[in-house]
Amino acid sequence: MSGSLLVRWNWLRVLRLGLGAAFLIEGWRSGSGFAYAIGALFAMQGVLNMGCPLLGACAAPPARASATTEEVSFDEVK
Repeated sequence: MSGSLLVRWNWLRVLRLGLGAAFLIEGWRSGSGFAYAIGALFAMQGVLNMGCPLLGACAAPPARASATTEEVSFDEVK
């Protein structure tokens, strides 16, 4: 598992980790439980490379290519 944490880092994963760290620091400074929770969520997403932790509802379905093309006929209108 530790090997998978160190591979495939992209800008979005780094952004999530940075937001998580910022919210965790702000939660520590202000004592806000809400900031701790949001920071933990973003940090978890960044470290584990997860997009949506609940039900995977924000994953976009893969694009389907149509296998057949239909011939279109046009009528000239005067």
